[in-house]
Amino acid sequence: MDLICRFVRKDGREIGESIDVFDGHLIIKSSERFFGIPLDSVKEDGEYLVITEFDEENARNIGERWIEEKSKPVSLEELEKYGFGQE
Repeated sequence: MDLICRFVRKDGREIGESIDVFDGHLIIKSSERFFGIPLDSVKEDGEYLVITEFDEENARNIGERWIEEKSKPVSLEELEKYGFGQE
């Protein structure tokens, strides 16, 4: 199952988009927050991923841990190294 860059629904409404798999969790960006949903709470339903019940406090903690460990800002030097910003 392809889990990344998919819209995610819970209880029939869209809650965010999946952006990564981290430590057995699907990382979902919802507005400005990040949540880590256990993979066993994720099901595929056509073009959407659907999540079932999960521990919301733990999901926020996993999302914060993901930010600390995986989400790092890119410097201008790094962007230039990959050809961005050059004419």
